[in-house]
Amino acid sequence: SSGINTEWPLRPGMFFGIGSSYISGLAGGGLWGFFEHTRTFDNTSKILRRNHCLNSITKRGTFVGNSLAVLALFYTASTGCIGKLRDKDDIWNDIGGGAVTGALYKSTRGIATCSKFLGLGAIGGLALNLMNGTYEEGSSYASETISETYGDLFDRR
Repeated sequence: SSGINTEWPLRPGMFFGIGSSYISGLAGGGLWGFFEHTRTFDNTSKILRRNHCLNSITKRGTFVGNSLAVLALFYTASTGCIGKLRDKDDIWNDIGGGAVTGALYKSTRGIATCSKFLGLGAIGGLALNLMNGTYEEGSSYASETISETYGDLFDRR
């Protein structure tokens, strides 16, 4: 069983994943922009300082928020499509979705970089599945899922 809530259809799950990624990215990027402002601005007038602070926050916040939202879109769409194609809801959907997302993320950098991020994306998909499943189903989820998946791999002859 996957860490995905199977009672939800694909669309609400996508909206939740993309929206929460965007909001988290706005907050994290806003903090990045604020700290960047404190490092780069000298103490002159209050109006210029406030304007520079707001510009730094909105510059970094929207960049990080939009980037995370696009990654969440790729991840949820590919995970959902893989699950629909396989007609299964298990950990392999998340691993495959992460791999597709990682490969698409760095697809313009060449085959070597794309391959590295394909592997990193697969590991990220596995980690997201295990974290989400542990949160929803309890501390035994990760060990049960890994042993179940390991058994399924080697029981196929």
